[in-house]
Amino acid sequence: MKLSRTGWNNVIIFSVMIIILLINATNDKLFPKEGKANNAEQLILPQHSIILTLAIDFSLSQQVLFERRGRSWQLTAKGVLLEKTDQQIEQMMFAWQESSGLVQAAEIIIDSEQSITVKIALAGESQARIFMLYPLNDQLLVYQQQGNTWLALPPALAQQLLPIIL
Repeated sequence: MKLSRTGWNNVIIFSVMIIILLINATNDKLFPKEGKANNAEQLILPQHSIILTLAIDFSLSQQVLFERRGRSWQLTAKGVLLEKTDQQIEQMMFAWQESSGLVQAAEIIIDSEQSITVKIALAGESQARIFMLYPLNDQLLVYQQQGNTWLALPPALAQQLLPIIL
């Protein structure tokens, strides 16, 4: 069977279309999306997010506020003696942006009086994200109010995410 040049072009076009359709149809089976497993890892903050303010309420009388001023940070502390260099603050902000934890499947019941409230305002978002941190002996639990999810992080991350541990 002899095909003309136009005929061969049509055969090639339809062959490529069939291959594309096969790849699209089997994509979910070949490359499952992250987050479907119960113990999937999830970042605390969205990837590539920019922190504008970070407010930490240890209690009613102890609060710390970090505000971005250009390329540096302004620190305001109430009831807490805190001296941090710009480099230490940058490392803390980097820890918030890059840390991830295991998503907990079950609802966790814990005493809310032990929590440390953290409010983070991100660039491009109208409302601040609210987190409740529970530093325990064997892990750091983080409750994200916006997504109603619990994350379990290694206890060493508490030292990186918080300026002081009470």
